[in-house]
Amino acid sequence: MVLALSVIWPLSLVSVTTAVADAGPYKAKVDIDGRGSMDPDDRVSTDAYLADADVIIVCQDTGPAVGGSAVWDYTTKKVWVPDTYVRTGIDGFLPDVPRCLSIGIDGYANKGSLHGPYRVKVDLDGRGSANPDDRVRIDAYMRDSQILIKCQDYGGAVNGSTLWDYTSQGLWVPDVHISTGTTGWIPGMPSCSSLGIPGGGGTQPGGGRQFPIRTTLNGYHGKSLGSAREEDKYSEESYITIVCQAYGETNYGGSTVWDKTVDGLWVADYYVRTGSTDIVMNRCDNDGPSGGGGNRYLVRTTLNGYHGKSLSSAREEDRYAGNSYIAIVCQAYGEFNYGGSAVWDKTLDGLWVADYYVKTGSSDIILPRCDNDPKPAGGGGGTGNPGTPMPPGSGTVDRGNVRDQIVRAAYSQLGVAEWGDNCNPYGSGGSVKCGWAWCSMFASWTWRHAGIDVFLPYSGDFYWWGKSRGTLRSLSDIRPGDLVLYGTSAGNSTHVGVVVEVDGNGLITTIEGNYGNAVTKVTSFSPYGAHPGGHGSPIYAVVSPLADSSTVWERSGDPGYDEPDKENCTTRLDTVPGGGWNMTCLEFRKERGWEEVRGVAYVFPARPTVTRTHLNLRLSDLPGSGSSVEVRCESALLDSVRSCATAWRPQFIGTVELSVAYAFNGDTQNRNVGDLRFRGTAQENNTFCGPTAMQAVLSTTGADPVPSQREIADEVGTSQLGTLPTNMAHYGNTIVGYTYNQNYLRNTDEDNAVAIANTFSAVWWSLTTKGQPSILLAKSDYLPWVDVNNGLLRHYVVIHGFSTQPTSGGGQTYRFRVWDPQEAKHHYMTIDQMVYAMRNAMTPGLLHLITPKANP
Repeated sequence: MVLALSVIWPLSLVSVTTAVADAGPYKAKVDIDGRGSMDPDDRVSTDAYLADADVIIVCQDTGPAVGGSAVWDYTTKKVWVPDTYVRTGIDGFLPDVPRCLSIGIDGYANKGSLHGPYRVKVDLDGRGSANPDDRVRIDAYMRDSQILIKCQDYGGAVNGSTLWDYTSQGLWVPDVHISTGTTGWIPGMPSCSSLGIPGGGGTQPGGGRQFPIRTTLNGYHGKSLGSAREEDKYSEESYITIVCQAYGETNYGGSTVWDKTVDGLWVADYYVRTGSTDIVMNRCDNDGPSGGGGNRYLVRTTLNGYHGKSLSSAREEDRYAGNSYIAIVCQAYGEFNYGGSAVWDKTLDGLWVADYYVKTGSSDIILPRCDNDPKPAGGGGGTGNPGTPMPPGSGTVDRGNVRDQIVRAAYSQLGVAEWGDNCNPYGSGGSVKCGWAWCSMFASWTWRHAGIDVFLPYSGDFYWWGKSRGTLRSLSDIRPGDLVLYGTSAGNSTHVGVVVEVDGNGLITTIEGNYGNAVTKVTSFSPYGAHPGGHGSPIYAVVSPLADSSTVWERSGDPGYDEPDKENCTTRLDTVPGGGWNMTCLEFRKERGWEEVRGVAYVFPARPTVTRTHLNLRLSDLPGSGSSVEVRCESALLDSVRSCATAWRPQFIGTVELSVAYAFNGDTQNRNVGDLRFRGTAQENNTFCGPTAMQAVLSTTGADPVPSQREIADEVGTSQLGTLPTNMAHYGNTIVGYTYNQNYLRNTDEDNAVAIANTFSAVWWSLTTKGQPSILLAKSDYLPWVDVNNGLLRHYVVIHGFSTQPTSGGGQTYRFRVWDPQEAKHHYMTIDQMVYAMRNAMTPGLLHLITPKANP
């Protein structure tokens, strides 16, 4: 039976964890950035897959369309990629690959905020969309359990209702089965479509979309406050269905937008929460945004009204309030003003305003000209308004060409000078930016031309960018394309330069923005000395655009671990080519009053023969949370024990996982270590292992206050013979106000390998998806670390972490990290060891586990 279990367990695990590859490999069609969610703009890993690289898919789901396909792939690198960029051989979902929602991975986990909890009326399946037939998880929510809701929308009818709820687990459920306190939309709840979460399209059977309103509204029979009306037609904070929008007479807040309801009436858009002050739906007609003469446009900030087309003209201070509408009768060119713009707008009052702050939909003239004055050739400084080529898309530059692209971009801008008030063409998205020192904007612009998606207007932010990615370099290891930061620290950073040359003597040449108010070349100086222009010295940091440095490793010496399994680490593995070992670890500490965690990988070569070695470390919270930190260490030669570590970061309730890819000359090996912020104390009585285990679970999952061991023992009926598992499972569900841990007892046939595999799949799922531990009932003498019979027939231990590492046959070994209340120590156990220890612990033929209630 043990041999059969070893085969079935990894196959079962595929459906419940991202640690095991499901399908592939498939080839990437192009260089692909990894996304943190099913959002094309949520780029978290530049060049996660290069063209023709292998992509292994864990699961698939539906998201925003990219390249004509709405299918997204979640990969073993724990990133989302559009399926249209992967050669899977079919257009659509792959057969036998699970929907991500069915295994607890939500592609929109980082969107919206939680409302609730609300009670579930019946045992309820979770849907992948607002479609009653799209069941992706059976019995996702049990009757009388509680759920949290992020948003609502409309979809297929269930029991006469078309309203659906989108839950904190990314599942859709019919609202009719949830006790929300209302039969309609929950007050203040956003629509899912407004958050970019597709589900039901937000449509009503009669057409249109629903939006909340801020106050009680009249329904008008025309687009005018003077039209016939139905008083107080729509109640405050209710939802109304809008079928189209149009411009009409100016109404409240200076707005000229009107919304037509499904009743055929018009309401003032100003009081309808559509998420915009302008039209967001289909137009009802072609009427323009005018009223009272001129064309009305929104202004972004409070504006002066000038008596001429110049900022030095006589003016009327704060003439037009921010976020109001003003009537523009014509436009003209004049003196350069804000944002490097030379466009001026003439108002119905006969005054001029700077077009830069008027939302006309264009940065140039779109209305009739007020005069024939030509567009000026230069700005206030007479140096002109230079254009710059637009950068390529993020992640589209081959890794080997990144540095050359940065250097070429820097050289292309030599001589470009600022105009006006620090006006320069290196703003975000290629826009003109005024009023700020712009050396760091220029540096950002050069990196964007190498496909690195950054815009950091303050040079000190580059330090933190590099620190979080492991790309800080030493002064002795500067390369073209790096940035050198001047000042004393990230908090006192005064200037930045782009390195374009490094000579044999270590002297560097830089090209720097805003040096002498222009893009200037600074030649041949020592990085250890003063900057020729006096911009703070010496250089306090060097930042590389990519992690190809040999200096991000720490020379650790032999850590000297005597135990084969250091706490929270994988076993030492003799897998380094040429001999040696590596180890993957989570390290914890309490600093500044809170708990922190970091990931560390150790590598020891038996002799210095390994070439082109690198590690990719990714430390992340529960899958889909969007919270992660990455670092890459790379070296051409390892000659001693080296470690590569992420930055320390706070750890809160829930699971944190470290994923490491070890690459030795192209041979990649993956490791995973995960754990909770576990809190446990030694048992205070020889029979208190059960109450102590339950106390640790409650403390780890945030119960407040945490009962004492004696209080728990009294509640669960602990006797001289110990504690019954049925009492243990029921206890957590009875604590008033504590809903995080809803437990139940799993009784599994010890001879049923499939049932055992499913049981431990549920344990894995509860750790990696919900961040909750499980409690195992074992026969004490059968635990691997127990050498003598201590007289205990049965004993409870807590499962709170895991690790994976490869086997000689190319598979994976899975181990769980457990805590023994008797010793108050941590240990690792394999599945086979757990099954062996659970035999005959209480009921002959059955294995007992207390796990979170919801099934994967």
